[in-house]
Amino acid sequence: MDFARYLIRPERWEEIPPDWAVLFGRAGPLAVEIGFGNGEFLVEAAHAHPELNWVGFETGLTCIVKAGRKLARAGVEHVRLALADGRFALRELFSDGAVDCVVVHFPCPWPKQSHAERRVMDGDFARTLAAVLGPGGRFELTTDVLRYAEDAAAHLERAGFQIAGPTAVLAAGPGTRYEAKWRREGRPIWSLRAQRGRKGCTLRIAEGTMPHVRIGRAVTPGALAQLVGLKETWPGGAFVIKGIYLSSDGSALLRAFATDEGFEQQYLVAVMRGTEETLVKLDGATVPFRTPAVKRSVAAVAAALEDGRCGP
Repeated sequence: MDFARYLIRPERWEEIPPDWAVLFGRAGPLAVEIGFGNGEFLVEAAHAHPELNWVGFETGLTCIVKAGRKLARAGVEHVRLALADGRFALRELFSDGAVDCVVVHFPCPWPKQSHAERRVMDGDFARTLAAVLGPGGRFELTTDVLRYAEDAAAHLERAGFQIAGPTAVLAAGPGTRYEAKWRREGRPIWSLRAQRGRKGCTLRIAEGTMPHVRIGRAVTPGALAQLVGLKETWPGGAFVIKGIYLSSDGSALLRAFATDEGFEQQYLVAVMRGTEETLVKLDGATVPFRTPAVKRSVAAVAAALEDGRCGP
């Protein structure tokens, strides 16, 4: 468990954005790597820039473990790792102007137009960068796909960044496993660097307290079963109740899916049955970010049970 001391769990925080100086135990400029893989670059960068507090985001638990072990072996302490979508986390976990540098190395290019929403680099991300980077803050992209770098440059330029590149990386680059793989295959490596110009603005959606609703009566297993399929859709968001787990005491866990502006979460909504009332809340085993769709799902479950739409 040597990786555990680097792991942070932002979805459990009561306040977003956090006090990063408290989380690191020291004040310092913040640097962010989105998609750190096995942590090769993070280890090198932390040694090269001990004055920076590094935050890395990945979506795979295996990467968290491998990177954490590398950091522990290297004796690095000023790094924190989070299991989170880096696009969402960069926007929600950092206040305006709080970050000194953001780096992305070899993101999946998702070349098909039907997969465009999965790309890290788009107009929304460029606007997020312009908001969270401080004056003169830097963004660095390394990729083996020239078209991807060119598209990124166009998005950044529209967001007011000063652009350098893309340029071919002839010497050693960030030192990641993908760089080594692509060089063995003879692929060219491209670097894009951008410096923040005008300050940007972005809309943040993860905030507030944990949603919960009390219903002034007990509910029946039959009413709970009818919640499966409950859904709502609106511009930019949606949720659906996809399944149910009933307990012997009449309580239930509802398996839910929600999306907010393309950010997807799966989680459990608990319906706790008492003798005279019922509590609807997020289950602690799968604490999602408190986005509008998540809050709306809890409220909708409670409303369906309270107004009788889910009968006996």
